[in-house]
Amino acid sequence: MGIAGIAMLAGIMALLGLPSLPDYRMFLLVCLTGMLSASLWRRTRVLIFFFVGAGWCWWCAQSLLVHRLAPEMQGRSLLVSGWVASIPQTYPEYASFEFAVQQLDGRQPGHGIPKLIRLSWSNAGRTPAPGERWKFMVRLKQPRGYMNPGGFDYEGWLFRHGFGATGYVIGKQGVLLADAPRFPLLRARAQLMSGMLEALPNDAFAGLAAALVMGDESRISSEQWRVFRETGTAHLVSISGLHISLMAGIVFLLIRFFWRRSAWLCARLPVTLAAAFGALLAAIVYAALAGFSVPTQRALIMLAALAAATLLRRHMRVTDVLGLALLAVLLRDPLSAGEIGFWLSFGSVAAIFYVFGGRLHADRGKFMQLLRTQWAVGVGLLPLLVFFFHRVTLVAPLANLVAVPLYSLVVVPLVLAGAALLGVWPWAGTLMLKAATQIMSLTWPLLEHLGNLWVAHLATPEPSLIAVVVAAIGVLWLMLPKPMPARWIGVVLLLPLFLRSPSGIPAGGFNLITLDVGQGLSAVVRTARHTLVYDTGPAFSGGSDTGQLVVIPWLQSRGIQAPDLTIVSHADNDHAGGLRSLRAAFPGMPVLSGEAAGIPGAEDCLRGQSWEWDGVRFDILSPPIDEPLTGNDTSCVLRILGANGSALLVGDLLRSGEQRLLALEGEALSSAVLVVPHHGSLTSSSAGFIKAVAPQIALFPVGYRNRWGFPKPAVVAAYRGTGAQLLDTATAGAVEIRLWPGREPAVVSRWRIDGARLWTAR
Repeated sequence: MGIAGIAMLAGIMALLGLPSLPDYRMFLLVCLTGMLSASLWRRTRVLIFFFVGAGWCWWCAQSLLVHRLAPEMQGRSLLVSGWVASIPQTYPEYASFEFAVQQLDGRQPGHGIPKLIRLSWSNAGRTPAPGERWKFMVRLKQPRGYMNPGGFDYEGWLFRHGFGATGYVIGKQGVLLADAPRFPLLRARAQLMSGMLEALPNDAFAGLAAALVMGDESRISSEQWRVFRETGTAHLVSISGLHISLMAGIVFLLIRFFWRRSAWLCARLPVTLAAAFGALLAAIVYAALAGFSVPTQRALIMLAALAAATLLRRHMRVTDVLGLALLAVLLRDPLSAGEIGFWLSFGSVAAIFYVFGGRLHADRGKFMQLLRTQWAVGVGLLPLLVFFFHRVTLVAPLANLVAVPLYSLVVVPLVLAGAALLGVWPWAGTLMLKAATQIMSLTWPLLEHLGNLWVAHLATPEPSLIAVVVAAIGVLWLMLPKPMPARWIGVVLLLPLFLRSPSGIPAGGFNLITLDVGQGLSAVVRTARHTLVYDTGPAFSGGSDTGQLVVIPWLQSRGIQAPDLTIVSHADNDHAGGLRSLRAAFPGMPVLSGEAAGIPGAEDCLRGQSWEWDGVRFDILSPPIDEPLTGNDTSCVLRILGANGSALLVGDLLRSGEQRLLALEGEALSSAVLVVPHHGSLTSSSAGFIKAVAPQIALFPVGYRNRWGFPKPAVVAAYRGTGAQLLDTATAGAVEIRLWPGREPAVVSRWRIDGARLWTAR
């Protein structure tokens, strides 16, 4: 069963790794031929599961792509009716929710018409409730996200969760239709959520309590998430197999305790069977409240298999139980194999089973068993954590040793009991919820302290797939359940995960990376041994920013512990919004800005400043020292001069600022690469400026279908007339340009193309 599950997973991952779906005729022929060939020999029959997995994944992926919004419907005002399909997330300025489409523009879901969309509603007259049927006027676009190495693949997340479009409601009013609401389970979850939040008014840990019961993590603050990430304890607040198993175990013990005290009950159903079925029912209810996420599915299937084995009085090997869970999850949703949670969930359970030799026992005492479990999860998941997050935290074992027993044995039972009692005994339920949040608040300073230690933020370079496979072999060697000699070999095999390879950039050369931050700007300049960040992209009303979402993940994926300098061209949000997160991640990072008065703690960026890194010269050309400027013309203009080419970054400099630069620099402005001023606005890129710079490569940092229509066609035409190669982050994603000695300036990566998967918008 385990080998069959792994074979099916391999087939699914082979398809998910493709840049586009293959033609169905050729793909069907390959799958049928492969299955027929595999069936001819007994030892290769397991490969049938490989082709079944690939074929099933193709079918599910195609059905989702068919329901992606038709391109011609983007940006139009459309009338949509349907049902609110999630608990809305509310922010000061807007609400966000999922919407199950009944009709869009007079058409039912089908080819080019999504079944599920994600909407935001600014200044809503009334926040819609789950299950309600509404009619809105909306503007939609195809699923789109940032495309950067190391960053979260939002487009993939939207695809795997069935969203065919995203958009917003036009105006402040929608029409609430009178039909009976749908999604009774969702409405029950929303009612319970509301009751819990009312029972914990103004409690900083109310969001954590709700996450432990409902699986809704939207109310956990960004600072709380940071502490959980830095201490490796984020799994504590995500309803996982651990929580489901804990609930089932508690119910099992309670039923067994009371059942065996009634001779009448025991005569009709054995104690073990009654306890097993009761535990399974409790697990199903808990998983339903959590929305049946992948970890809860896996736990439910495993518990169901164990209950069936108990009923049939048969012993099942743990590999068969885990394999059965893997097969069932993949059959239900093969695209879930693309989720990080899928790998961490199955990986943690497999690691625990492997360390304990396939059976959990307490021959060395409960404390030693707990230590071995932490060892199994901490070491077993190490290759996956480095591969997915490009970081490792050395405080995780200590933080989990304290937090896991406390949360599992005290906090989770309290919040579950409190939530259950709210409807029948509100006073007792509120008391238990408050006791749980009080325990969280008492232990929080310890987690904060651990999360602030330097060993909690160790960035690792993005490993190759070969390095991950080698490290996995090393982990298996280290975790062998029986004493084995030469365990140091396992440590050696882990080293490729952490050894940072040299940048490969020669002296006198540099790479310029323009990151995809939507409608904004963030670029990174790397020399042989130094890193400079120029602008940080925008911040958002929900509390996040592109420093956290894009810049920091990119730096971590390259193994950069901290940038040597950050320049914020000026104080506009689309350039300075991500600085807050960068400062939190790199407290000692120096910052220069052309509008330092609007950037607390920044030093002035002024003409005449210059320095040299690894044979590359950096010059600040503007703003001038003796001329007061305001607005976009305060932008800090940076020229980078290598041994064989230069790059010019000018922020949002206006035409007046361009003329000032022309007067001061003249032909010296000529640069091989130009990050086009003000995103390609008509207020910049004067003819004289374009002629003086004469770039070979012009980069437009713009967002997809941005409201200002940048870059403007006239500006694009002006740069095209110079013969320059034109690129923009909306269609190319992150762009990396190499300017090395002895070579022509060259574009070496366009991430929306080079990192494309079958769901990536082109």
